[in-house]
Amino acid sequence: AKETGTISAVDGLKVSIQKEDGSIFEQEVLPGAQLVVEVGEQVKKDDPITTNPNVGGFGQAEKEVVLQDMNRVYAYCAISFSIFLSQLSFVLKKKQFEKVQLAEGF
Repeated sequence: AKETGTISAVDGLKVSIQKEDGSIFEQEVLPGAQLVVEVGEQVKKDDPITTNPNVGGFGQAEKEVVLQDMNRVYAYCAISFSIFLSQLSFVLKKKQFEKVQLAEGF
């Protein structure tokens, strides 16, 4: 927290802290951060009010990442393998052609 006092309200990304003199200080929290304070809780200056103060700002959150549909992965593997085989056959054919040229004396 940036001020010492009692948490008076939590409204979305704003935490209201009522100071000892009665004034209310509003502290903004970045999106994605999870609050660890509740209304009525006493906080001191520099106490953490979120689980991780570095999180947020760009909608960061821990979510599951699905890379591809498995059929697409299988298709990619099949295409890669066929390209590999065609390149291999081209190299072997070139070697065979070079041997023929050497034998004929070109």
